Amino acid sequence: MKFVNARTAAPFALAAVFMSGAAGCVGESERVESAQISGVWTGADGGRVEFGDDGRFELSGIPRDAVVFSFIDPPPKGETVSGQGTWSVKEKGAIVELLYDSTGSFVEGGEAGSLGVADSGDPPTLYFSINSEKAYGYEIQKSE
Repeated sequence: MKFVNARTAAPFALAAVFMSGAAGCVGESERVESAQISGVWTGADGGRVEFGDDGRFELSGIPRDAVVFSFIDPPPKGETVSGQGTWSVKEKGAIVELLYDSTGSFVEGGEAGSLGVADSGDPPTLYFSINSEKAYGYEIQKSE
């Protein structure tokens, strides 16, 4: 399996993720606080993300197409991904940043991703932000 140097690729991947999240349709009301994020979030077809109060997260069953990979040989399309890492709220509550550990589908640490805020209502809805051409990606909603 070939890899792109994580030290050089990660900043570019992170910049692309933030740009795609910023280009989405995030209105002034579509913002969240860190306290709203902790808990279990689920999506269609069994996708699940658990955000801990300690800034850690664990995800499973997320469609491969919903996650950006900066290394050359990512998991094949059509599969689901799993992993864990740290999370934090950025861009004044408009983005939840994910920094993946080298676990599960993420064979090398330093991968970064983000979730945009589709709806800040009760319960809020987040989406994996991977494409600036689309308003939303794979959505997850707080279930607990």
